[in-house]
Amino acid sequence: KKVAETTEKQIDEARLQYVPVAFRTAILFFCIADLANIDPMYQYSLPFFINLFKSSIDKSEPSSDIAKRIDILNDFFMEMLYKNICRSLFEKHKLLFSFLLTMRLHITMEKVSMSDYRFLLT
Repeated sequence: KKVAETTEKQIDEARLQYVPVAFRTAILFFCIADLANIDPMYQYSLPFFINLFKSSIDKSEPSSDIAKRIDILNDFFMEMLYKNICRSLFEKHKLLFSFLLTMRLHITMEKVSMSDYRFLLT
């Protein structure tokens, strides 16, 4: 029983270190979900997104340093997602998709305020 509790605690601690990856990944998912507002043809399923994320975990460079691993995962998944989604977008929507991703991430990281974002849109 004591071994199980210790193992559970170690798993929880390891899992919590990856919360920044989960947070950023959720933002990216809702960005691609919003593409359906641009064109109804742009609808991507959650299983597609999850499989893409799992693939990026497998294909990205491993690292024993958690902070470095988080950066690697975030960067690798962002690039993989961007390339996969852009393959299915009309050329005229690719720049809009890039803008949407950039602004959502910057707003979330508080690099851009909502008022500045609204100003850009009007």
